[in-house]
Amino acid sequence: MSADLTTRVEAAIARVEALPDAERRAIFTEFSPARIRAEAGDLQARHAAGEEMPLYGTLVSVKDLFDEAGQVTSAGSRLLADRPAAKVDATAVARLKRAGALMFGRSSMSEFAYSGVGLNPHHGTPSGALVPGDMPGGSSSGGAVCVGLGITDAAIGTDTGGSLRIPAAANGIWGFKPSQGLIDAQGVHPLAPTYDVPGPMARDLPLLRRLAAVMAGDALDAAAPGPLRLAVPTGAFTDGLSPEVAALFEAEKARLAAMGHVLVPVDLSDIGAAISLNKIIVAVEAHRLYGADLDRLAEIGDPRVLSRIRFAETLSTAEIDAAYARRAEVVARFAAAMADVDVLLAPALMRLPPRIAEVEAEFDRLNMEMLRNTSLVNLVDGCALAMPTPGATPAYAMTMLVGVKGADARLLAIADAVSG
Repeated sequence: MSADLTTRVEAAIARVEALPDAERRAIFTEFSPARIRAEAGDLQARHAAGEEMPLYGTLVSVKDLFDEAGQVTSAGSRLLADRPAAKVDATAVARLKRAGALMFGRSSMSEFAYSGVGLNPHHGTPSGALVPGDMPGGSSSGGAVCVGLGITDAAIGTDTGGSLRIPAAANGIWGFKPSQGLIDAQGVHPLAPTYDVPGPMARDLPLLRRLAAVMAGDALDAAAPGPLRLAVPTGAFTDGLSPEVAALFEAEKARLAAMGHVLVPVDLSDIGAAISLNKIIVAVEAHRLYGADLDRLAEIGDPRVLSRIRFAETLSTAEIDAAYARRAEVVARFAAAMADVDVLLAPALMRLPPRIAEVEAEFDRLNMEMLRNTSLVNLVDGCALAMPTPGATPAYAMTMLVGVKGADARLLAIADAVSG
């Protein structure tokens, strides 16, 4: 390896090894310094041979939902821990490796990616990077903590109801939920295929854009002429905010207005009222995946996850069909509401991250609160990102920008135009 890459890799490994054992196990489901050093050596050889690699030496942790050749994809669950190792890399992982990124361990997650808070009783729950003892956010918990602690430059995860943006918000980093289909999901273990989306988290926006482009196989270039018309929602996203988040959002609105952007009130009450559709659709699709394993999960699984899967058993066929039909209407309604604006501005979370102990004591309520705003974007089939909020103390990423499906390149360009 070159001295520079060697130094960076060894420094990152040392930071991991300096963590208490319980915290290291809570952040990584697999961490092998020997494997990392070997892959770094291969990467350096390619670099020395003159191979062009736009992400050369970027350290990226991999959520335990993505296949990596020779590694077990356990989805944070004891149920899948003994499955055979993957034979090939997931498409997104293969693209990142070709671009010169170095995969730096397999990061932890909520079991099956089925929660917004990041709890996991099997390997432990990592502490948030900004405030020790705070919830890390989920389900892509370990990856966000890695970036937040400065161990890695970036992380890849998935977003079914906010699983990239919630941990990004909680750990003060950038998190991008692409439009569904932008990034090939081959080799990514599913939870609810109607909503599941792979995507990146990163320490800064330029790196986030490069990762997204490589993962998508698309340059994702677009312009963001100003002043922008920024939709400010009522009836969804902004109702019931904690005083702290409400104050941060008002400050963001004032900052963006002072930059010359136009704030446009948009009534999204009907979309806010439809949020329960997510609970139905995700539970139904998770049950299709794990219905044959429920007895086994009752013995070895996370009971909080099992309860959410079993919710599907309370639903009639008519209720399920109605949920899918109503969701299609909501998607169309959102597209119409966004026709005359450039992007939607909203708080990423409705309250600040709670303590891990609080979440363990009141999981159902706090998990719902953490998911509320981000999951509305999955409901309307949009794209979105969480970005660090100027003035937030601690330095949370409480600002969320939302676009319609397919507006990914423009959304990233707008983020560049409005970020502090």
